[in-house]
Formats: sequence, structure tokens, C-alpha cells
Amino acid sequence: MQGIEAHPVRGGKGLRPWVAEAGRHLRRDAPGTTLICISGGQQMTLHRSLCGLLPVASGLLLAGCDGWLAPNPPAPARPTLASLGLRCAECHSGYASKLDGGPHADLQTLCLTCHSNGRAHQDDSETIRAIVDFSLEACASCHGAQYESYLQDDMARAGRHGGSIITSKYLEFPHYQYLMGGHGFTIEYNEERAHRWLLRDHVDTKRRQTTTCLQCKSTPVAYYWDELRRGEVPFTKAHTWANAVARLNAEHPTMMDYGAGCTHCHDPHSGGFRLIRKGVIEAVLARGTDPYTPALNVIPADAADLAARMNERGPDGKLTAQARRLAGTLTCAQCHIEYVCGQGADRAVTGEIRDDVPWRKLRDVEAYYQGKFSNQQDWTHSVTGLTGVKPQHPETEFYWNSHHHQAGLSCADCHMERRTAAGGQIFTSHWLTSPLKHENKRCSECHTPNQHIEQVMLAVQDITYAKAREVENALQTLLQRIEAAQTAGTVSPDALARAKAFYMRGLTWWEWTAVSENSMGAHNWGEATANLNQAMEFVRQGEGLLP
Repeated sequence: MQGIEAHPVRGGKGLRPWVAEAGRHLRRDAPGTTLICISGGQQMTLHRSLCGLLPVASGLLLAGCDGWLAPNPPAPARPTLASLGLRCAECHSGYASKLDGGPHADLQTLCLTCHSNGRAHQDDSETIRAIVDFSLEACASCHGAQYESYLQDDMARAGRHGGSIITSKYLEFPHYQYLMGGHGFTIEYNEERAHRWLLRDHVDTKRRQTTTCLQCKSTPVAYYWDELRRGEVPFTKAHTWANAVARLNAEHPTMMDYGAGCTHCHDPHSGGFRLIRKGVIEAVLARGTDPYTPALNVIPADAADLAARMNERGPDGKLTAQARRLAGTLTCAQCHIEYVCGQGADRAVTGEIRDDVPWRKLRDVEAYYQGKFSNQQDWTHSVTGLTGVKPQHPETEFYWNSHHHQAGLSCADCHMERRTAAGGQIFTSHWLTSPLKHENKRCSECHTPNQHIEQVMLAVQDITYAKAREVENALQTLLQRIEAAQTAGTVSPDALARAKAFYMRGLTWWEWTAVSENSMGAHNWGEATANLNQAMEFVRQGEGLLP
């Protein structure tokens, strides 16, 4: 009956023949045949049994109706994924243009693959927010090798430090809990496992957590951070950590182990590199990509310019050397940096919740925090009574100005090896781990076998650790002497205050370099040595003020 138009009824009253051109297509015994009867401006749906529909040779007889008659309009054809996807472009032209110009162009009609409720969103876009699938599994069907490598975990150490085994930091630094004087990291402080457990290890820790920290551990949190979406901000520092985790568990349950998906670093529409950590983007726009190396530093005009520089391609169609360096470092810098998270020492007074990325080396961080937060951003030491700096994981800042950094290498150049998949294609491994676990494949691209690079790197870590333990023991002795002097009252208040200040500075320089930064000197051996020497100098100055 598709395509049949209504025909006017002709003739007198009573049974009036209506000849439908499609009558010949109707089965005489078709049950429930439906017609529309319009009478007196009223439309009624009539079925054969109710309307006295009688089959005749020339067409159909319909009793008791006048006006216009027509079959019910045919049921609309079920829309295809392609047609639904094309509808998305009517409102989301920006995303559509990204798809058109990138490697995912063939997916431009498959929006519902990653936005499972896209059809409902199209029908009621005002109230229904499109679901975004941030999971690794959304990309795995096409990028299986990268997916499998990202979830790789050998649960082992490459050398004598770090690794992907849950081990207590207190084993390496036995005085840590005493030295840190009541900081939350004295409750529990472990070496984390591989990235596949990124969020799980965070959720399971015993110490108090803050929502700000989730920007490193969860792609949905970082993506929606401080953004108003349909009348609400899904994630922000004002939300409690427990509520944020509960929302993640409800909306993204498959991500509760690894937390960070492919789209943390890759734009799903353009296929290019991107940053989603708002604080890092702001810091780069303010100070540049490499603020301590003028020859490498680039200060983008805005976020779009930053993204363009990370994805710049040369005449050969490949990423330029600068784009590879920027993308290979800045994507990692979304997490591997020093930053302020949550409430600080003034929590009881101001209640302020902080989220700040200094984007500075250690030598400038203390003055920055003093100027911006009056050094209230972290905690008050339980013995000295002074506020201190508790670094997070400043790998990026520590790497700046290192030998490898000045040579133009990025994090990815050493930590992401090239592999051959089962089908023979070459791909970049996303097992983000020590280059020593890559059987020196990455190192051998620059270093010859007779350089014995693995032995050199292990020696660097051993020397750094030995120096760190020396400083740790000196800090312990100084803190004990401060306690004794406080009890005895044998030191002037001014001298005692100065000794405490030197202790706190020595603690910061030691903790940043040997404990919080995760390479044990490997990322920048020269700076590690200098920092630990400076930490020891602070200790010696403090000791000189005490009997």
C-alpha cells in the first residue's frame, strides 16, 4: 500500500464504492486492513470488521463513510547508523569537520558507536545528554595491538627501584613517616602498579583522597572538569571524592581499574593528539612548553594553537620533529607533574580547595607557593609547626634541561617502544614502562652496545639512592635535635625557628628529588645530584643553629 493517495468518494448515500488503484494489491482475506476515513473534518481509523469493508472485483466497498479515504501511511523505514550519524553533523559541524579531515573519516556516519544513546539524544537533545564512551574497549576493535599493550603488566621491577609491584615506599626510606610529620602520605605510600591499575590503586589506598587527584586517574573527570554541561558541572574540585568515584562507577563501570582511556591523549574525532587537563593547558599557555629551555620553548597563542603545534605535519605528511616532541611529552605531563590538589594547611580556617599547576622547577616552586598561597597549600608539620611543600610526581619538571631533553627527545621516545604485531604491522606499544623492560630496544637506537647503557643507568640510580639515604639520615638527626631543643628550651626562639625552616626546606628538596619523582635520578642525574647536595646543605645550616 505504500505510495497510495486518497481518492474522493463518488456517488449517493449508503454503500458507496471507493475504487483504490492499489486495490488489486490487497489480499481479499487480509485481516485487519486499515483505512483512514475523513468525515466532517474528523479523522477516524477504520478496520474492515468495524467499517463493513467488503471485497469487490474492482476494488473495495466501504460502508457508512463519506469524504476522503486513504490507507494508513506506511511505517517509516528504520534509520540506518549512517543516516543517524549524518544527522549529528547538523548540530555538531565542528566534530564532523574533524572527522572529515582525519584518519577516522570513514567513521563519520558511525557516531552511535561511541555515543550509544545518540538516537535518543537526537529525538530530545534539550534534555538528553549524549553518552560518551571513554573506555579503551571503544577503540580496541580497530586498535587491538595498542589496547593489549596498554593493559600489559609484568608485575616486576626493571632495576632495583620503582617497578609495577605494590611495595611500600617506607621500605626504601625507613624514616619517611617520622620526617613527614603527620602528612597523609604517612598513612600509606606505595609504589603503584602498571597503568592498567591506575584508578584502582588510587581508589583502594587508605589515605584520604581529593577529587582534584582524579584528573590524573580518570579520563571522564579530566574531560568534564569545571565544564557546565546541561545545567550541571559533572566533576569539579567542590565535589567530594566519594561522590565523584560513585558517579564514575555508575556511568563508566568498565573503566574502574585503568581509569584513563585512549582519549586522554588522542582526539577521537580528528585522530590527533590532544590535552584535556585544564590546569596543564593553562600553564603551558602562560609559560610555554619548555619554560627553562629558550631554544625549545613555544608559547602557543591559545588552546587551538597548542593542539595544532602538537599535530603539525611536514611536506611528507608525517609529524614534524617538534610535533612529535611536544605530543610525546605534554600528553604525559597531564599527570606526571607537580600540582596542588585539595585542601591545605588552612583547611579549618578558609576551607579553600585548590587545583593549581605551577609548571616550575623545584628551585622556583617554594617562592611560587609562598607568593600565591602563603605556603598554605599542603600541610602543617606536626613537629616543626611550619607549613611545608608535599610534591606529587614532578617527572616532567625534573626532566627539563636534562641531557635527553636538550637532545630533543620526548617521554615517548624512551618509554614507548615500536613493536611488530601478529599481522606484521608496526605499531607503537602503549605499555608505558621503564625502557629497561624493552630489552634496550629504545636505548639502542642512540646508544651502541659497548656503552653498556643498562649498567650505566642502574649505577646512576644506585648512586642517587645512596645519596638520598644519606640525606634522609641527616634529616632524621636534625629533626630529633629540634625536638630535643624544643623540650629543653636551650635555644633562642629565633635560632630554633630558623633551624626548623632549614629542616623544612631540606625535607622538600629531598622528597621532591628522591621520593616523589619516580626515576631515582635517571631522568636527570645532574639535577638529582645538585638537589640532594642542596638538601644536605640546608640540613647542615640547621644543625649549625643547634647545640
